[in-house]
Amino acid sequence: MPVFYLAWFFGPMIYLVRHDQVNAKGQCYGQSDLETAVDYTTSAEKLICQLPANPDYIVTSPLKRCAQLALACFPQQHIDINDELKELNFGDWELKRWDDIERSQIDQWSATPTNFQFPNGESLAQFDQRVQQMYHALQQQTGDCCVFTHAGVIRRMLALHADEPWQDWLQQPVPFASVTPLA
Repeated sequence: MPVFYLAWFFGPMIYLVRHDQVNAKGQCYGQSDLETAVDYTTSAEKLICQLPANPDYIVTSPLKRCAQLALACFPQQHIDINDELKELNFGDWELKRWDDIERSQIDQWSATPTNFQFPNGESLAQFDQRVQQMYHALQQQTGDCCVFTHAGVIRRMLALHADEPWQDWLQQPVPFASVTPLA
């Protein structure tokens, strides 16, 4: 359904935009500030037709894979930067190859994700709290919002929007360079 029909039918919309693929194959990355594997303008051309032409509010994660994409999509508009939109901080795991992370730590994370504290990083409870705050702030906006962020943030916002436990959304696919509209 075209964007203008969604806004007309549902009222103000929140458009969650995920950045394009990064150059980190096989690596754990969250808050590491990585470049995308695709030029930002190429991604913007793909996404812009799925977004409102003049959103009332545009906000992005400060990480360049999101911020540069937001700027490529809306070069003439004001874009807020908000740290609450950053991906999960994996701490000492950041930029390590998944194969190099101790299997026992990965097993512990898998067994009790809500209680796991990433070494020198964030717990999922901390991540959850900041994403919830941002989601509720976005709901207070009176017009269309474009939010440039990361898969983990999008999954959590989808769970909040559906009023379902966030654990049920941990494996929800969120493709690179995609738009997820919330009515």
